[in-house]
Amino acid sequence: MKVHKGLGIIIFLTVLFLLLASLGFVFLNWQKNYKNRIYPGVKIGNVNLEKMTFDEAENTLKNQSQRIQETGFRIKNGEKIINISTDIFSFDADLSTPTLSFDYLASAQAAYGDESDRGFFRYLLTLLKLSKSTNIKMVYDLDENRLKDSISSNLSDLNIEANNAYFTFDKNTQVKIVPERLGKEINYSQAISDIKKNLDNLDDSIINVKTETQYPNISSDDLNGLNDEAKKIIGTENLILSFSSEQSTNTSSTTPSSTEPIIWTIKPDKLVTWLSVSKINGQSTLSLDKEKIKDYLTLNVSPKINSQAVLPRFEIIDNKVNDWQSGIPGREIDIEETASQISERFLQNDRNIPLTTKVVGEVESSISNNLNIKEIIGTGVSDFSGSPVNRIKNIKAGAAANQGLLIKPGDEFSLVKTLGDVSAATGYFPELVIKGNKTLPEYGGGLCQIGTTLFRAALASGLPITYRQNHSYRVAYYEPAGTDAAVYIPDPDVRFINDTGNYILIQARIVKSKIYFDFWGTKDGRIASTTTPVIYNITKPDPPKYIETTDMAVGTKKCTEHAHDGADAYFDYKVIYPANSTTTPIKERRFKSHYVPWQEVCLIGIGTATSSQVISSATTSIINSSASSSKNN
Repeated sequence: MKVHKGLGIIIFLTVLFLLLASLGFVFLNWQKNYKNRIYPGVKIGNVNLEKMTFDEAENTLKNQSQRIQETGFRIKNGEKIINISTDIFSFDADLSTPTLSFDYLASAQAAYGDESDRGFFRYLLTLLKLSKSTNIKMVYDLDENRLKDSISSNLSDLNIEANNAYFTFDKNTQVKIVPERLGKEINYSQAISDIKKNLDNLDDSIINVKTETQYPNISSDDLNGLNDEAKKIIGTENLILSFSSEQSTNTSSTTPSSTEPIIWTIKPDKLVTWLSVSKINGQSTLSLDKEKIKDYLTLNVSPKINSQAVLPRFEIIDNKVNDWQSGIPGREIDIEETASQISERFLQNDRNIPLTTKVVGEVESSISNNLNIKEIIGTGVSDFSGSPVNRIKNIKAGAAANQGLLIKPGDEFSLVKTLGDVSAATGYFPELVIKGNKTLPEYGGGLCQIGTTLFRAALASGLPITYRQNHSYRVAYYEPAGTDAAVYIPDPDVRFINDTGNYILIQARIVKSKIYFDFWGTKDGRIASTTTPVIYNITKPDPPKYIETTDMAVGTKKCTEHAHDGADAYFDYKVIYPANSTTTPIKERRFKSHYVPWQEVCLIGIGTATSSQVISSATTSIINSSASSSKNN
């Protein structure tokens, strides 16, 4: 009995010794190989990060990510394979945007783990579940709307609209049926989902883009047997649509000066194509297709009827508001109501139908000096030194669009709405945008100078900001980082609310290379303040990127914006309201910004040369020259 008891003690001590020895071995292994390195089994896709230090993991992920960014999104349909760039580069900072940006730091941090969760016992738990690898997803930011647009523009031939069957006249004016046609559309949700799965795992494999069949609502079978009824409904008379300026109080220059009505005549051979069939309790009934009517009104009627509102604008003379441009309301055809009137009255054999219009952007046509505008309540300023000629012209056009604008108490200001159409027709000039290896003109460069300055003026005035988005990367024109505001038609926007209880008048002024926006109004005692921006997580950009293009002569080089460090930034905004205010006494908000590192991008001209040796030699020479120059600088 004593022998068995002694043997048990020996076995226990032996097991305990082996266990402690194993733990000691595991501890030594942890201390030597994993204490300051990524734990076993951690990977992103096929990239094994085990035993890497934090810095090693960040560099590895950066290299893998750069490969994807340089390759772009590779998509395929049938035998056609195309590469979609992950960035849009421009010769103006406002138009340069990344479709995709990776966060190597956050990804490496997710793989490494927090220091508070990296003790020895956590390592033991990791070993116990080693049979299951820890798959970390890559951290990135993807602009899905821009990606969808790029897929659509590159594979536009895949989108074919479905057509309903419809009636028409043959050469003998007999009603006949034109059969329906199936359509198709790119399955965007599936394509983007597949791309995101690739990005999660740092996979650059080709994505197969598929299409979905689009079915028409009306088939030939629905129209069969209704030929005679269709001809009876259409008859032989034209449909007359009319509009007279007497129907509108709009007196803008786009309104016809004569009271003679504008007439649109729709002949039976067009009317017959508007016929559609609907089924009620199994019975087929002919009616007019409202969607086709609305299409006609949009394309043929709206351009002659619609006019934009002209907002009232003022200027300060001798510290008083002088009315120098009265507001004029705009006008639009009410397409929905007009289409309903046509479809109903036509079937009642009414062939003369006036258009229905509505007033838009209703404004006060005359305002006296009784606006209680006494003083400047806030000023915003920014510096556009070094801007190219077209950018400066666009800044001046944007300033003019806001000059003298009056904001009513309680109204929300929208810069996108104020700017309206941004094109050559409205006085703007294009900047070149690099898409693939081509340079294409695009309008809007410089308008972020307007957005940023207005944003700063609204902050200085203590107004509630309802929409502000920072740029994708740091722009020299808008330093200090974190205080910029991007604008692009139709989004992003710069918006704020006039909650002062009085009118606010915007006055723009340009002094040398600085633009100012002064907000005139009446101070209500509120005190607004902003802290100095805190800038952190500085990230260096990649080396310059060179793109060969046939748009330029062989051997020439043209670069976009200079390289910029990536960073995060924030500042705090505080408004203290007066004691008699009905709002919260103190309002505080933190504005955060994230900027991706932005590499310098240069176009290298290869002209129309056919010799690859000449092209390669020219490109290599320019790159070497640039590298030497950067070292000397």
